[in-house]
Amino acid sequence: MASTKLLRQALAELEDALPAYVEAHRFYTGTFVEPFQSLVMQRLLMSKEVNYKAVLSAVPVDAVVEKLEIVDIQTDDEDVTQSLQGVWKANQMQFVHKSAIRAAEKFGDAYIFVWPEYSEQDGEIEPVLTGFATAYQSPTKTRVFYDDVNPARKTHAVKRLKVGKKERAWLYLADGTIELYETPDDKCGIEDFVYVEDIENPTGGIPFIHLRNDLPYGRPLHEKAYGPQNQITKFIVNEISGSDFNAFPQRYALAKARGSSGGDDIDWSGLDDTVPDDDQDSPVSSLVSGPGRIWDLSGFDAVGQFNSADVDQYLKPIAKAVELMAVATGTPIYYFTAESVGGGTPSGESIRQRDARLNTKAAWHQQHLDAGFEEMLYMLAELLYDGTEGLSISIKWKPIEYVSDTEKLELIGRKIDLGIPVAVAFAEGGYDEDTVREWTSGQPNEAELLRRVTLLNTLGDAMQKLGTASALGLDMSNVNELVTELLGDISGLRERGDDDGAPAIRAVS
Repeated sequence: MASTKLLRQALAELEDALPAYVEAHRFYTGTFVEPFQSLVMQRLLMSKEVNYKAVLSAVPVDAVVEKLEIVDIQTDDEDVTQSLQGVWKANQMQFVHKSAIRAAEKFGDAYIFVWPEYSEQDGEIEPVLTGFATAYQSPTKTRVFYDDVNPARKTHAVKRLKVGKKERAWLYLADGTIELYETPDDKCGIEDFVYVEDIENPTGGIPFIHLRNDLPYGRPLHEKAYGPQNQITKFIVNEISGSDFNAFPQRYALAKARGSSGGDDIDWSGLDDTVPDDDQDSPVSSLVSGPGRIWDLSGFDAVGQFNSADVDQYLKPIAKAVELMAVATGTPIYYFTAESVGGGTPSGESIRQRDARLNTKAAWHQQHLDAGFEEMLYMLAELLYDGTEGLSISIKWKPIEYVSDTEKLELIGRKIDLGIPVAVAFAEGGYDEDTVREWTSGQPNEAELLRRVTLLNTLGDAMQKLGTASALGLDMSNVNELVTELLGDISGLRERGDDDGAPAIRAVS
């Protein structure tokens, strides 16, 4: 039985959410309309069809998106890991996931559509799974709905799309049912959709992954930047629009009584009455600048011009509006200034302190996004393999906090010196497991050998002191056992064959 009523309710909610998404997109791309308090000024400036906007409202979004990037996917099953990584690369998710994250921060919501692809060949009893399609879906055309009692449970989803002269809508139900609806030609109202047919759903559920920065639905990350952006636009447009007047200020002439003759009060206005024609019938002004020329302005007591507006009247409010945007969005002020691309950019500990609030926000959003991508990977694993219960999936993100390569390596070195395993230290530093395994498998490299020599020298000094303690009669039985273990750890890495033939790391005692 068709769920027409549910479809229409879902489409109505999709339409209700659309204006907020459109506004978010406009303030990100700079296609928003400048607000005017005066209809006269609106007609005057908008008729010129010029664009003087400086779009800073996109900065809070980009500042967070730059910190959110998936660098590796791992599971506790090597076969599943290889399969998931293969799907990830085949669908260019290393690029798509960044676009989806940007959309999730720009709109507050974004969706990834997961759909298995099969091939049917003669003689096959069942279709063969050949791959997956994982694609970004805009929240302006797609929406997922949740249970009021359990907000974590999806109840249904809807997707709306214009196809030729028709509109199509798909209603996805939690039990795996997909209902297709269409409108007649050239009709697009919600009431115009009629049921067409059910569509087979190989996923068995709702194939949309919801990426969001809040629950149950997100909000545009730059929403609080709308007001300051309008202020900035207003100040810039007013200043630039008046720049012609500032370059050519309004002049005036004061007269108590105009004389009937003498002098020249004709000036070039750009109109036909002051521009000589071919017959030289139009009057020509004699007010021409040049060496030895004198202007005769008989009949006027004084002349002058109005002062241009002080440019600080515009620049100072713009700077204040930028500060308000930075405070409202929790984005460091230097992200909005030229310092962000020049030598004035803070570095090291300074940048970590300034970015503390931004990093906290990025980490919170990363948790929401991580849950969405993890759901997608579990869905793929369940479609690829039977019996994935207990499977553990780990998504590794690029470190949010900025650390230079030098600082990163120094930190890794300190961890290794404290006894943390080399592989663990490099993994915590953001390096993927394949690279770490390649670095740490087999015989130690020169840097590792140098470290061990240093440890041996330190141990030699300690042994001399322990010898003195032994001469004083102290019990050295436990110390001898500890020294033997340390020598085994320092002696090096030795390749040994595991069950799968791959080299592994172990201490040689």
